[in-house]
Amino acid sequence: MSQVLIVEDTQDTADLMMLTLQRLGVETFHAPDGYVALEFLENNTPDLMLLDIGLPGMSGWDVLEAIKEHDPDNSFPVIVLTAFADPTNKLIGKFQNRVHQYITKPFEMKHLQEVVREVLSLD
Repeated sequence: MSQVLIVEDTQDTADLMMLTLQRLGVETFHAPDGYVALEFLENNTPDLMLLDIGLPGMSGWDVLEAIKEHDPDNSFPVIVLTAFADPTNKLIGKFQNRVHQYITKPFEMKHLQEVVREVLSLD
């Protein structure tokens, strides 16, 4: 069973993503901020991480940088989910080698399902 770490500070959004992905047969874990995500990653390696950029205390970009510094060989893919649709943030995302896709909020859960299916090679 594939495991997905959802790093999202809005509980309602996280709950909806978890429910959507669980319907695909995916095991989900939720981290409400970057610090909890990094704690989770100390002992676990997900098959995919869904990462919000606008997190309290530590941005999603900071989370990616911390992962790179702590474990540069850990190469699970990341889908960035963010309300930041500006060209600067999209450009930053393009330079992150583990960012598979950059999805701006609001987004349709069906689109998220399609992208997760593709990344995890689910039927």
